[in-house]
Amino acid sequence: MLSVASFLPEFPACPGDSFDVVLVTGDAYVDHPSFGAAVIGRHLEAQGFRVGILAQPDWRSADEFRRLGRPRLFFGVTAGNLDSMVAHYTPDRHRRIKDAYSPGGRPDQRPDHATVVYAQRCREAYPDVPVVLGGIEASLRRLAHYDYVQEKVRGSVLVDAKADYLVYGMGERAVTELAEGFAAGRSREELAEIRGLAYRTARPPQGESIVELPSFEAVAREPGAFLAYFRRLYDALQEPVTPPIVQPHGAQSVVVNPPAEPLSVRELDALYRLPFARACPPRYEELGGVPALEPVRFSVVTHRGCYGGCSFCALSAHQGKAVVSRSAEGILAEVRSLAARSDFRGTIQDLGGPTANMYGTGCRKAAPGQVACSRPSCLVPDVCPQLDTSGLPFLEVLRAARKVHGVKHAFVASGLRHDLLLLPGQRRLLRELMQHHVGGHLKVAPEHVGSRGLRLMGKPYARKFREFRDLFETLRGELGKEIYLVPYLMTGHPGCDLRDAIDLALFASELGHFAEQVQDFTPTPMTRSTCQFWTGRDPVSDEEVCVPRGWEKQLQRALAQYRDPRNRDFIVRSLERAGRTDALRSLYGARYPRTETRRAHTTERRPGQRLRDGAATPRKPLSRGKTPRPPKG
Repeated sequence: MLSVASFLPEFPACPGDSFDVVLVTGDAYVDHPSFGAAVIGRHLEAQGFRVGILAQPDWRSADEFRRLGRPRLFFGVTAGNLDSMVAHYTPDRHRRIKDAYSPGGRPDQRPDHATVVYAQRCREAYPDVPVVLGGIEASLRRLAHYDYVQEKVRGSVLVDAKADYLVYGMGERAVTELAEGFAAGRSREELAEIRGLAYRTARPPQGESIVELPSFEAVAREPGAFLAYFRRLYDALQEPVTPPIVQPHGAQSVVVNPPAEPLSVRELDALYRLPFARACPPRYEELGGVPALEPVRFSVVTHRGCYGGCSFCALSAHQGKAVVSRSAEGILAEVRSLAARSDFRGTIQDLGGPTANMYGTGCRKAAPGQVACSRPSCLVPDVCPQLDTSGLPFLEVLRAARKVHGVKHAFVASGLRHDLLLLPGQRRLLRELMQHHVGGHLKVAPEHVGSRGLRLMGKPYARKFREFRDLFETLRGELGKEIYLVPYLMTGHPGCDLRDAIDLALFASELGHFAEQVQDFTPTPMTRSTCQFWTGRDPVSDEEVCVPRGWEKQLQRALAQYRDPRNRDFIVRSLERAGRTDALRSLYGARYPRTETRRAHTTERRPGQRLRDGAATPRKPLSRGKTPRPPKG
């Protein structure tokens, strides 16, 4: 039984104490396997390295970066579990008022482009110490990318940060090889051979197997050049074995080596057995704790990877599309260790991964952690016949977990693919999920109903969700449980126009309850959807894509939650201007509240005015793409 939590050191133990590696993170320090800095720190510690943590240091000077002394091997820098720009800004580029990864949810504890800023301060503190970048922000910005807040194409974060190396993807194997290489005094040329690593050089490798991309300067010039560049990059990333990639940045080039081999089942089990405190240091408690910890404190990761291939998701570019599942024995050992803790109250908050019901599934023609073809998605437009979709391995884990002494509930809070749950091999899994492992709400993500938008998203068509909903209702009746289906919806995605948004509102009306889980599309780096957003074309089909912006993007979000009284006047005025009174009658009935009788009470939002979730209309309207505008008058 764990009674006293132990943490990686944040301060020297005594005068003269030194560290092999100092990890700098933009998140508060939480010693939990859901927090990247803690995972890398514990993993390096297990390999015999002394690791210190520098969490959310004051970046305005280099003083804080000297607190742990000069690292013997390197500084490891991460922005945290989120890209710092996503952590700071809404999809409409307004500052968020909370940061769940900071003490008390404070939003001002890390800088914009945190990876770059932290790396610069590390270099100021100790100019001769190598700087290694990692984490989601570095991983997805390793090459030229579009930044939605600045509305421009930026170069590789390696070049901006002037760092030595960048570890991308799930970095345990690459960072260990790098640390061992530094400790052994290996040359830069030898270190440059490590898989899962990117680096800068004036003399990039050459050969037929290397993918040479257009220079950053060329692709930043205009969207058409970025489209051609991204198409080539996207094709390379879909290969079963990703080739080395080179992109010039001025006089230097950024070289991205092939991905590191994924951890084996045994290595994954060993990683999650490390002595994580599953807590934050006591000094955070008086500041309100770290909000991001509470929903995952007693969660268990079952696998890595996702072969869904959603266009807006960065998982395939970061974790990879091949699934590596932990052993049932390893998962259950972790469940038993949680149940033995003095602070455990009987509930496993989540047993899952990127997509929970992908546990134990994968390509029959490839080894675990590998793929056999260049298909972006194993599920869309149809399920690949070579995909093992059996839900039995996950079902057996769930059954065993709920029998562990001290476990009252073993919930699955991770996302579920409804198209997988429709398959014969997973229908029994769905029944037991509903019966034992969902706390009143089953959450799935149809995202939209518009056929073109769903195709561009890489999501199954709406008929799949309706078929799933019918199955859900049948099972709910058989089980006699008060359980509800909660669909996640997305508005503002490229390819979704006003007609699609109205169809989505009618779909929300068909659901019969308020659509709470609605998010605006956020153009995150290195995704196909972001390329669509910036260029107005799809890099795969090369078709022209409408891009909702300004007035229409705002209206799409409001329509998805048309029942909210605060959205009604804005919707009515906008659809009247657009000549869609037929949609108003469908949503609100024949006697919908006409704006001319309510003008004195209108709540139509002006640019910059706050929305329900703290977002606002864009400060300046954007015009790229063929977005319809409401007629004047």
